[in-house]
Amino acid sequence: MKKFLEFVKRLHEERFAVVMNKIVKEKIPVAVMSVQSPEVSLNAVKNFREQGINVTTLIAVDPPSENSMENLAIVHLNDVSKLHPRPEYIFATNQTGARLALKYLPECKILLFASLITENIYNTFMSHIPELYEIYDSLIDEESKITFRGYWLGNILNQLGEIHHASSPHYLTAGFIPEPGAVVIDGGAFDGGTATVLSEMGCKVYSFEMDKINYEFAKKIAEEKNFVIENFGLGSHNHEMNYNHGGSASNFDANGSETAKVITLDSYVRENKLPRVDYIKLDVEGAELDVLRGATVTIGRWKPILAISAYHKWDDFWTLYNFVKSIRSDYEFAMRQYATTPEDAPTEVTEEDMDMIYNIGLEPDSRWFNECVLLAR
Repeated sequence: MKKFLEFVKRLHEERFAVVMNKIVKEKIPVAVMSVQSPEVSLNAVKNFREQGINVTTLIAVDPPSENSMENLAIVHLNDVSKLHPRPEYIFATNQTGARLALKYLPECKILLFASLITENIYNTFMSHIPELYEIYDSLIDEESKITFRGYWLGNILNQLGEIHHASSPHYLTAGFIPEPGAVVIDGGAFDGGTATVLSEMGCKVYSFEMDKINYEFAKKIAEEKNFVIENFGLGSHNHEMNYNHGGSASNFDANGSETAKVITLDSYVRENKLPRVDYIKLDVEGAELDVLRGATVTIGRWKPILAISAYHKWDDFWTLYNFVKSIRSDYEFAMRQYATTPEDAPTEVTEEDMDMIYNIGLEPDSRWFNECVLLAR
C-alpha cells in the first residue's frame, strides 16, 4: 500500500500540466534535444519559446552552422558530456530524441511535447483508484508492479524515462510461455510475426487477421512457417463489420470502407473441433474485451494462458482484468511493457531512419508509451 500511495502522490505532484506551469511561471532554463535537420531544430526552439518556455540550449545531432537566435547555446551531441550545468528539464522533439536524451543525460527529466492529453489520463486514473489498486495489489511479482507504476507515470508525467520496458521478447514472459505442442490462438495476426515465433516454438497456432491486405501477406508466411491463418476477426458474436485498413493498426469502424467477417472464438473452437486451447494472445486495437466476451466457454473450460494488450483504451486495465476474473476467479496476473521492433511498427521504418538510429548509438526498437500487456495464468 505504501508504494502505491507514494506513486499516486507523484502522479499528482509531478503530472505534466503542473510541471509545465512551473517551467513557464518560473522561467526555468530548459534544453531541447533534436535529431532532426538544423532548420527543423531551430523551428522547434522557436515554437517552444512562443509558448513561454525558456529554451536556453539546443542539443543537436545535426546542429545549425549559424545561430540567429538570441540567448541560445548550441551543443553538438558529441560534446554533450561538456554541458554544465545540466538542465533539469530537456524537451525532446520526437521519440528518438527522447531515447537519445535518456542515454546521454539520464539524470535529467526528459519531456515529450507530443502528448496534450496527460490531464485527461490523470483524471481517469484518479477516478478509478479503487479498481486500479485492486489490480496493482493482485500482481504476482515486483516486475509487474514496477511496470504498472511506470506505465501510468510515463503517460501522466509525459516522460518516456518512467516507462519500464521488459527485457523479454514480445508476449514471451517467463511463467506465461506456452509449451511445445500447445494449441495457441493469435488474435490480431498483422504480418504473422508473433504466429511465426510461436509456431517455431513447436506450438499449433491458429491466427486471425480481419484485414484483407494484412491477411494476404501473412498467408504466405503461414504456408512457410506452418501455422493456420484465418481472414476474419474475433468478437462477441458472429456478424460482419466495417473496418479501416491501417497496417498493424487496422480497426473496426462502422463507417469503414472495408468489410470483415467476425466470429466468436468459442464457435471457432467448436466448429473446428480444437482439442483444447492453451494460450491466447490478443492485440486487436481496442476490441480485446469484445473478443473475450466471445471466448468465455473456451477460457472457462481450459484456463489458457492469456496475453492481452491493455493499452488501446484507458479503462483496459480494469475492464479486462475484471472480465477475466469473472470467468475464472483462480487466474493470477502479471504485467509487462514491451519495446517494439521496426518490423512491428505501424509505419514503415526506412533504411535512412535505421542508419541514423544505429549511428547515434540506439537499439533499433521503439520504446514508447504503449505496448502494455496484461498476462494471466
